[in-house]
Amino acid sequence: MQDRVTGEQRTGELLDGLNSRLSRETGQAFLSAFVSLVADFFDADSVALGRIDPGHRQVRTLHVASQGAVSRNFSYPLEGTPCASVMASGALVFEDGVAQQFPGDYMLEEMGIRGYVGMPLYHGAQSVGVVVALFKRPIENADALLKIMHHYRRRLTAEILAAETGERASLAIRGMSDGVLDWCLETDQVYTSARCRELLGDKPRESTMPADDLRALLHREDRPRVDSALQAHFRAGRSFDLSVRIMVLSGTHRWFRLRGEAVRTPDGEPTRLVGALTDVHDLLEARQQATESSRAKAKFLATMSHEIRTPMNGVLGMSSLLMNTDLQDSQREMVELIQKSGHALLDILNDILDLANIESGRFEVEDASYCPAELIRSVTGPYRMKALEKGLQLHVQIDPCAEGQASGDPARIRQILSNLLSNAVKFTEQGEIRVRCRASQSDDGCHVVNFEVSDTGIGMEQSLSERVFMPFTQGESAMSRKNGGTGLGLAISKKLAELMHGDIELESVPGGGSVFSVRLPMGDLQPSVLAASAAG
Repeated sequence: MQDRVTGEQRTGELLDGLNSRLSRETGQAFLSAFVSLVADFFDADSVALGRIDPGHRQVRTLHVASQGAVSRNFSYPLEGTPCASVMASGALVFEDGVAQQFPGDYMLEEMGIRGYVGMPLYHGAQSVGVVVALFKRPIENADALLKIMHHYRRRLTAEILAAETGERASLAIRGMSDGVLDWCLETDQVYTSARCRELLGDKPRESTMPADDLRALLHREDRPRVDSALQAHFRAGRSFDLSVRIMVLSGTHRWFRLRGEAVRTPDGEPTRLVGALTDVHDLLEARQQATESSRAKAKFLATMSHEIRTPMNGVLGMSSLLMNTDLQDSQREMVELIQKSGHALLDILNDILDLANIESGRFEVEDASYCPAELIRSVTGPYRMKALEKGLQLHVQIDPCAEGQASGDPARIRQILSNLLSNAVKFTEQGEIRVRCRASQSDDGCHVVNFEVSDTGIGMEQSLSERVFMPFTQGESAMSRKNGGTGLGLAISKKLAELMHGDIELESVPGGGSVFSVRLPMGDLQPSVLAASAAG
């Protein structure tokens, strides 16, 4: 009984000594100190802390204390070793003769190991590692050593996992192109990673600076935006992500993307802001240059279209006058060809001019009163004869609700419908073309008009349907050579619909025709028309 009390007192004293020595250690320092102190307190020849792979095939030492000094790490196969039995069965103690129990572990025999104590480390069901103590003599106080290992098993497991997490984060930070910022609101100090300092033109080293010093680097015009975004993030949890200009070491300002996320207490109070800094200066400059280049190109196209259209109108005017003179049949055919070619070229120039004006932002739509039903009737008239020439039927269906007055740009709506009808006639060899016009009220209470142009033509593949509204996009080359065109009509129609706060949708099946649906807001539709329709 007295021996038991004495043993427990001895264990308690050892625990107190270890707790006192380890109380200020964390992370890798704690793990290293633990193996060294345990080896010293129990006079062990070697104490090791090892990491076990998920398949229980290999053990890799993390910290080893041997003969009063820290030894280098090593790894070896787990099979046939005492560590394998520890991971399979739990804590094991061999007070003597461990080498004879595990003849396959040649290291035990070579090192002259006789005593062994091992404790597995688990995180839930996940095996993490093992802590072992090796003795070249029989162990006298194995129970005390086992209690020490059991007492610290959770702390050892947590420190191993935390160290690995920190190592992965450190590797990620070193490998990423972004700089890392960590602002402690309590101390008002900002940690900057080595990459962050490098982005600011300084030497790549970690450092800490007052928050006011970092704020002073912000461009004067950007400081209010940053302050406002920070307050909105801290108070309402809004996203903190904005582009700002920051002064680098050379004294110039560069554009950076600054973003972060607050770390909060359980009560929701922010304590830190951890974020990243990305250099976007070259990207923004390249985007600005591309935008300016696009505008310059659009302006050039618009100017050239005007310059070419002026003499073209002269050619068409003079050919029209020439047609009114006495001409031979062959001469009249040539003048007619000049007029057809001139009108075709004029249509192309108009499309280019419209697209250039739209892309340069100089295109404006009007807001005038029009009747959707009357507009449909006037647009379909010229195409009815073209459809009959190809043996096609052209059907027009108008909803009574569309007989009222709406507000919009009738000229541009006419242009959209003309493009759709022209394509329907062009790409349909047999069957019919159907045009529908109806008005309705959307879920939000707004009146909308829907124009639909469907055909039984060649249709198109899904891949082409996804890009048919892009400029200069046409179908197969053979079909485009047969029917002509620049591929601008649908692109212009799409942009015009969007300028009028509407949209165009397409449904098409190869060989099964296409359905183009134009949806536009009606504005001030006469309420009596919808009411009468609803009553009917």
